[in-house]
Amino acid sequence: MDADLKQNTPQPGFLIAPPSLQDPNFKEAVVIICVQESEGAMGFVLNRPSGLQLHAILKDLEINPKVKDREVLAGGPVSNYAGFVLYEHPPDEPLAPGLFVSETVSITPSLEVLERAALDQMPGRFELLLGYAGWGPGQLENEMKKGGWLHCEYEPELLFDVPVDKRWEEIFSRMGFSPLAFMNVPGGAQA
Repeated sequence: MDADLKQNTPQPGFLIAPPSLQDPNFKEAVVIICVQESEGAMGFVLNRPSGLQLHAILKDLEINPKVKDREVLAGGPVSNYAGFVLYEHPPDEPLAPGLFVSETVSITPSLEVLERAALDQMPGRFELLLGYAGWGPGQLENEMKKGGWLHCEYEPELLFDVPVDKRWEEIFSRMGFSPLAFMNVPGGAQA
């Protein structure tokens, strides 16, 4: 990856929905932010099961899977029928164009990467996400100022090592406090 391009890539991080966020799309959500610039922001929810199974989706795409079946994640409310593969790869060697999460993790809409994943030919682990979360210019920054989101530094093990249903609580634990420590007060969540 070109050094100039790498410097302009936003550092990855997580958005965590505080208990006061009751929007059904983001209640207790953990979102990996992949793009944050003046035109807006884009991320993927990492702890919301979609209700769809991987093998069913692959069968619809006429791909015969060799990997174990599992639930696909709902990556967000925008374009929720578009598929994105979150996957591990060797340092700075993504398998297809897409978004860098870190030097060893990327997200791509590539059908070829999904086929490789289905055939168990990936260099690491992967998740299939349907849809994404998007914010217009300044929208995410305003939501964060009002206490609508908490920010946590990127921790790679939260992507694949922590079970999906435990990610929200685990991030609070790593931040050193319980979600129960938040009170719902005007202006947002306060600890």
